[in-house]
Amino acid sequence: MVRKRATPEFRKSQIIAAADLVLLEMGIEHFTIDRVIDRAKIAKGTVYNYYKNKDEMLADLGYKALSMLLSHFHTAVGGQKSSVEKVKAICKSSYDYYRVYPQYFELISYMERPDFEINMSNYLKLSQEITNMVNHVVAEGQEKGEIKKDLSSDMITYIIWACSVGVVQFVESKEKLLKNHHEISTQQMIKGFSEMITKGISL
Repeated sequence: MVRKRATPEFRKSQIIAAADLVLLEMGIEHFTIDRVIDRAKIAKGTVYNYYKNKDEMLADLGYKALSMLLSHFHTAVGGQKSSVEKVKAICKSSYDYYRVYPQYFELISYMERPDFEINMSNYLKLSQEITNMVNHVVAEGQEKGEIKKDLSSDMITYIIWACSVGVVQFVESKEKLLKNHHEISTQQMIKGFSEMITKGISL
């Protein structure tokens, strides 16, 4: 029987599936192409036909991570009536996403490095879609008189993301300290963070 040759699309899907497993198992710090090759059981030369370096591979995984984050945000705001409650839900959802998909959250942060120069137009387009989604929530609140108008919706959106990343990193590194020495739980920290953000922008 003549064995059919794998199509380029199938081969690429094999590689990226293996890369996804390596990321989930090893994390971004220990992600290497060699580990992907070992997992995929595909010749090194074949893998390099599709991806020239690690960052190209991570860009494809990053698109998946962003897609899941966008879906997470849509779900979070779905049951909220006011724009302020939607913003609060987005703040909380950022941490919820991290708890469920820590490797994807770290990948998104990794790809925001200034030296990450891979051509990733699809990733950037999706990133802008998330920004637009949060912007829309904020702008809607400003129009309804629920959110202050003296800050641009863009600035509020970026502040939310910057604070979300910072809070996640702080809570994860100081979780035991907060709990054992200050009796502050992770849930209290996330609730406090989301309330401070929304109180700061609310009218």
